[in-house]
Amino acid sequence: MATNTFRHRSAPAVPKAPRKAGLFERINTWLSNRFNLGDSLPTETLKRIVWLGVLCIFYIYVQHSYEGFIKKIEKTRNDMEEKRAEYISQKSRYMFASKQSEIAKKLTDKGLEENITPPNKIVVKE
Repeated sequence: MATNTFRHRSAPAVPKAPRKAGLFERINTWLSNRFNLGDSLPTETLKRIVWLGVLCIFYIYVQHSYEGFIKKIEKTRNDMEEKRAEYISQKSRYMFASKQSEIAKKLTDKGLEENITPPNKIVVKE
């Protein structure tokens, strides 16, 4: 099994270049210069303000989506009520048209009459 050993650095550490200003630092500098705030608006406060702005935009988006969803539900509900009323009226027309008296009225126009005499029973003797 191998043993753990320390690595020795042969060259001295090279100093890193200074870090470039990030987005929040640039916005902070711009706001400070624009509104003459000086150092009264630290970067942490700016990050919180941006975070609250993002949350507000998300809240507005959710509310807008919710209202659209409610409108779709209402439209669907109205369509369903119309279809139900149409079904009931169509069913009642069909039930009325399928009565024997209504069928007899329609068939008299075509020359058919209702049989008044009862049918005869045929009996076969073996």
